[in-house]
Amino acid sequence: MRIEAESFDARAEGMRRRIEVTPHSVIIWRRVSGVSMRISLVPQQYLGVALTALVAEGSDFLYQVKLIHADSDLDVTLASFDNEREADGDWRRWASTLGLKRLVERAPGVLEIDRAPSRSPIERRRGRATLRRRNRFLARRKMGRPVLPQALDA
Repeated sequence: MRIEAESFDARAEGMRRRIEVTPHSVIIWRRVSGVSMRISLVPQQYLGVALTALVAEGSDFLYQVKLIHADSDLDVTLASFDNEREADGDWRRWASTLGLKRLVERAPGVLEIDRAPSRSPIERRRGRATLRRRNRFLARRKMGRPVLPQALDA
């Protein structure tokens, strides 16, 4: 996955900055006070990928998927959606691709780690991996011998 976009930056000239996000890097270009800057970060420097719900007009919601950094100037909005299902899928994809935690923003500035499993667990099938190492007769479990209580001599 790769994104190249322009976004709002209050401190930059022209109020714009250019962003490029790949699985291996996050690069931010902006111009401040006549000086061109290129900030290159590794995704592991970010705290995680956050899913934020903003109230749009009326009762509609706008969902944003963002990279959250300890320095709020380096936060990056990856995508915006009207549909919660699309936002959730994109949020999980970005977190998986970048290898970051999934965060949920409950209130402005309040982040919680999403602990829900990303996928349903894979069913284990007995024999597949084991049969590569041993034949099927040796792969069977052997019954243990019952342990009889020993009589104590008094």
